[in-house]
Amino acid sequence: MLYLALVAGSFAIGVILGRWWTLAAAVGLGMRVGVGEDVEVSGWYLGLGYAVLAGLAIAAGVLVRRRLANRGG
Repeated sequence: MLYLALVAGSFAIGVILGRWWTLAAAVGLGMRVGVGEDVEVSGWYLGLGYAVLAGLAIAAGVLVRRRLANRGG
């Protein structure tokens, strides 16, 4: 369920802000997860996984916003 919230929230950030620099938020999220989670998986792998998921969702959101803006204007 956390993955779905991560992807949906990241996609929404990409659509709402619509700028490529919002991908930096994925790095921050990955660092936070990597440092803060206490699981059996190494924090490096866990943080990288979350950062990649969030980054892809943000990039998709930005792409959708740009496509809609080009079509409408």
